[in-house]
Amino acid sequence: MKYKHYTVEDFTMDSYFQKWVLDSDAMTDSFWRQWLEKHPEKRETLAEAKRMIQLLASKKQVMKMSDADFEKTWQDIIEDRKDETTKNLANRNQQKVFRSVLRVAAIFVGLLVLSVGVYYGGLFNDADVVPILDGPQVTLELEDGTIKVLNEKVSGAISNSDGKVVVQQEQNQLLYDENTSTETLAYNELTVPYGKKFEVLLSDGTHVFLNSGSKLRYPVRFLTSSPRDVYLDGEGYFDVVEDVDRPFTVITDDMNTQVYGTEFNVSSYKNEGNTSTVLVEGSVGVYRANNEEGIKPLMITPGQRAVYDNDQIAVEEVPIRKYVAWKDGLLYFVDDRFELLLKELERHFNVSIDNQYKSLEGKRFTGTFTNESLDQILKVAQAYGQFEYTIDGNQITLTKTNEE
Repeated sequence: MKYKHYTVEDFTMDSYFQKWVLDSDAMTDSFWRQWLEKHPEKRETLAEAKRMIQLLASKKQVMKMSDADFEKTWQDIIEDRKDETTKNLANRNQQKVFRSVLRVAAIFVGLLVLSVGVYYGGLFNDADVVPILDGPQVTLELEDGTIKVLNEKVSGAISNSDGKVVVQQEQNQLLYDENTSTETLAYNELTVPYGKKFEVLLSDGTHVFLNSGSKLRYPVRFLTSSPRDVYLDGEGYFDVVEDVDRPFTVITDDMNTQVYGTEFNVSSYKNEGNTSTVLVEGSVGVYRANNEEGIKPLMITPGQRAVYDNDQIAVEEVPIRKYVAWKDGLLYFVDDRFELLLKELERHFNVSIDNQYKSLEGKRFTGTFTNESLDQILKVAQAYGQFEYTIDGNQITLTKTNEE
C-alpha cells in the first residue's frame, strides 16, 4: 500500500488522513488503527503529521496571515514551481512554505484545503484536491489501496498512486470507461455512509444507485472472459446492460441475484439481518450465497420480492414503488412498522434514534416525504403514536408522553 512510504508531509496532505485527524468516523478510525498496527515503524511519523494538521487547523494559527500575505506566498510557490533551477532551494524551504499555505487555505474554506497540491502534485484536480467536509464522507478505495474522499459537489479525474487515471467523477457519479486497458481483474470499492447516496456507471454501462450506509466492490473493467460479478453490503438499485454471454451477479452474504439485463433492487444490510431482491422489469434468478448443492436459481418476475430468511428463500408480490422510491430521494412508507420508519430515518439523516417507548414499534405508519426535515417528519409521526422527542446533535430520543 502506498502509505508505507509516506513522509510526514505526504500524510499531512492526504485527505483521508486529514479526515481521521479532524473529522473521524468509525470506518476511518478503524482503517488507520489497523494500518498502524501493521506498520508500527510509522508511529512517530503519523504522530508528527497529526500534530501538524491539528496545529494548522487551529483558528489562532489560521488568522495570522492576511489576504495580502496569502497572495504573495501563493505567487512565490507558483514561481518556484515554474523555475526548475530553484528546485533544491524550494525543497530546503518546503516545510516553511507548506505550513504557510495551509494556514491561509483554512481562511477561505473553514478547514484544511489541499491547495498546496499545486506545489507538490502538479495540476489542480477537483476530484483529488478537495476540502475536508463536515460529517461522514463517501470514499473510494482504488485497486492499489489508495483511498479517496469524494466530494459530491466537484468533478474531475481520479488517479491512483502512479498517476494513472482510474475513473472520472461527475459530482455524485463515478463513470468508468469500458476501454480501460487491463488484462486482470482490478477492483474498486465505493463506500457510502449514512446521510449520503451515490451512483456508479460501471465499465459495461450498468448503472448502479447506492443507498445510504452501503458498500459496493466491483471491477474497474469487466473482462470478456469472466462473468460480471459485484459485491454488495447495503442497498443498491441496478439497471443492468444486457449481455447474454456474461451474466451479471450481485453477490451478498446470504443471497445472490443473477441477471443478463434488467432492473432490480437488492437490499442486504449486515446490521439488519435481512436480504431481499425486488424485480422491476426483466427476469432474475436468486439463490443462496453458499450454494454447494448447485441448486438452480429461483426465478422471479416483475413485481415480486425474494426474501432470504432462516436459510430459505420466499417469494411474495409487492408494490414496486415502496422498495425503489429511495432512488429518487423519497422516504416512502406503506403500512410499515414504526421500527422500520426509525431505521430509515437513521440511515437517511445520519442520526442515532433511541426509542425508549417500545410500544411504538408495533404501530403501523404510512407516508411519503421528499425534502422534509427530520423534525417535520417526527411531528407527522406523532399522529400515529403519542410520543415526545428531543434532538441533541445527531442523537434523537423518543419517550412516552405524559398524557398517554
